[in-house]
Amino acid sequence: MASDDLYSDWAAWLDTELAEAEAAALRAHRREGLQRRLRQVSVWTGAVTLVAGLGFGLVYTAQHGPAPRPAGPTISAAPTPEG
Repeated sequence: MASDDLYSDWAAWLDTELAEAEAAALRAHRREGLQRRLRQVSVWTGAVTLVAGLGFGLVYTAQHGPAPRPAGPTISAAPTPEG
C-alpha cells in the first residue's frame, strides 16, 4: 500500500513537472514568434524611412539646391584653319 502511495505521489510530481516544462516551452515559442514579428516590423519601418528620407532629400535638393553650373568651354575635335 505504501508503494502505491509513493508511486501516485511520484506520478503526480512528474505530471506537474512535465506540464510546467510544456507550458514554459510554449511561452518561449510564442515569445520567439513575437520577437521575430517585431524584428520584421522594425526592419520594414527602417527601410521605408530610409527610402522616404532619400526621396525627400533628392526632391528637396532638386527644387531648392544650388543652380546648375554653366557649361564650360567646348573643345573642338579638329583645329580650325585660322589658328
